[in-house]
Amino acid sequence: MQKFYTGIVNKRKLIIVLFMVAFIISLFCSKLVSVNYDITDYLPENTKSTVSIDVMQAEFDGGIPNARVMIKNVTIPEALKYKEKLKNIEGVTEVSWLDDTVDITVPLSTFDNDTLESYYKDNTALFTLTIEEEKQIDAVAQIRDIIGENNAVTGSAVSTADATTNTVSEILKITVIAVAFVLFVLILTTNSWIEPVVILAGLGVAIILNNGSNL
Repeated sequence: MQKFYTGIVNKRKLIIVLFMVAFIISLFCSKLVSVNYDITDYLPENTKSTVSIDVMQAEFDGGIPNARVMIKNVTIPEALKYKEKLKNIEGVTEVSWLDDTVDITVPLSTFDNDTLESYYKDNTALFTLTIEEEKQIDAVAQIRDIIGENNAVTGSAVSTADATTNTVSEILKITVIAVAFVLFVLILTTNSWIEPVVILAGLGVAIILNNGSNL
């Protein structure tokens, strides 16, 4: 063990250079690391939810609907305009509504009441959307811009987008608070002003190396 320590001390310049190279590489690689926030991907393969999703993907060519949009106080023509706006959002591959099930050019009174109320009830329209996994964050943001604050959007795609956005922002806040607290403690407990900087730099390099190696 003493030989190991001695070797590190004797070759400290080489080791520092190697770590700096690894740090730079990891800094770029960390941007390629993605985090999967979709909780359905973490379910065991034999659960009913996972089996059902696999069956649906095998049976149907299109994606599985993963969002629902509710818009209040709209007429049928207005709802159709909203549908077109939602379909034009990048990342939204499919929008389903009443007109995909029945002929809306005939009087509403001729429709089956249960079918009608599944899509349109009390001047409120309910759309079913399929959103690409890679574009969920931007798509959900655009959906909210289109429908406004008085309407609602929900679904697994929305939960994933919100989890991604909130987690990133919360981690940033926690990191800033943690670094400030650690720096304050180190200033009180060390003898030199440079020691806290060296310790924090070492921690920062270790974090980047860990993050960049998780490809």
